[in-house]
Amino acid sequence: MIRYFNTQLTVMAASSRLISRLTLVTGGGSGIGRAVCQRFATEGASVIVADCNEESANQTLELLSRDHNGQDHMALGVDVSSKDSVENLVTSIQCRYFQPASVCVNAAGITQDEFLLKMEEGDFDKVIDVNLKGTFLLTQAVSKALVSAGAVKGSIITVGSIVGKVGNVGQVNYSASKAGVEGLTRTAAKELSKFGIRCNCVLPGFITTPMTDKVPEKVIDKFTSIIPMGRMGEPAEVADACAFLASDDSRYITGVSIEVAGGLFMG
Repeated sequence: MIRYFNTQLTVMAASSRLISRLTLVTGGGSGIGRAVCQRFATEGASVIVADCNEESANQTLELLSRDHNGQDHMALGVDVSSKDSVENLVTSIQCRYFQPASVCVNAAGITQDEFLLKMEEGDFDKVIDVNLKGTFLLTQAVSKALVSAGAVKGSIITVGSIVGKVGNVGQVNYSASKAGVEGLTRTAAKELSKFGIRCNCVLPGFITTPMTDKVPEKVIDKFTSIIPMGRMGEPAEVADACAFLASDDSRYITGVSIEVAGGLFMG
């Protein structure tokens, strides 16, 4: 009976870690971003689903639970590579909720794969603009809003990639962008800690998302064979790590990278 009671308490605590938190997730229209939105809503947060595709963002919005009192979700369009668009997003949030988001997940990302010797400059720039510059612009805008509002704490979560650490054939632009995201996160953590803002990075491995749907099956099979856990990951498993980093369970953690890769490329 005591064991059952303790288990129930743990489940209850875990399911309500983000009550009263206002959270912002870019790339929320699909894949990992959508899974993060769903997980945050389940844990009691109010979620702003931001995506360059407003239709997809609204589809995610319809999937979000509203089981906790005071939850107020919304969907907004954003181009994370545009400073004006990002600043308009942050302003829209403050006009609606009269406060900035205290949790921000930078999950927007794209790929434009090609071998180094064949890659066009434009395809390199597109990936850097969205994945790296977009993370910079959003992190800067959200942290400025938190500091100006006198917020006592905040959590900024970036989404890197395991290939940012080890590289990947045909992804020189993507690998470079994600390596940059990890470095940006550590630097932001050092600068923003004095304001009570934590910055951490999640490094997914090969996760089943619309992005990996573009990868040839033979390539997926090759990588699956070298993943120690023997399978692709699920977006919800990345969302689990994001929920931990968003919550007070990680209140003394900043500047770290958490690999969610099934042991792929472990040292």
